[in-house]
Amino acid sequence: QPKVVTSDKETAKILKGAEIPYQEASSSGATSTSFKEAALSLEVTPQITPDNRIIMDVKVTKDEPDFANALNGVPGIKKNEVNANVLVSDGETIVIGGVFSNTQTKAVDKVPFLGDLPFLGRVFRRDYVQDQKSELLVFITPRIMNNQAISLNN
Repeated sequence: QPKVVTSDKETAKILKGAEIPYQEASSSGATSTSFKEAALSLEVTPQITPDNRIIMDVKVTKDEPDFANALNGVPGIKKNEVNANVLVSDGETIVIGGVFSNTQTKAVDKVPFLGDLPFLGRVFRRDYVQDQKSELLVFITPRIMNNQAISLNN
């Protein structure tokens, strides 16, 4: 369970992902390697109210490489983002959802050679499609820490 400590009205960010390298050509013909970032990130900016509740501005981003639609070998980036502004009590858990993923995979199981025969091969082959749907849920529990609690954590 990742944890992060931040101050009132200061943005905190957690990021996990990868940088995808690709070749880029300049006008002179030289090539260089550039990178595209594909990551899951969470940004939160808390604001403590006078009654010790917390207003949180939350941004969840899930970026994935799109190798199926690559252009000249450079994959695009599929972007999914959810923004929320919530008011919670100290220690109360919120759930943020809405980042959906749908993957469709086509596959073939066959008997070697026999599955490749025209017409008759259908008897020795199985074509199938697998659908996988998922939703990313983010659970956030903010806690107000006084100066003494912060020094004990360090």
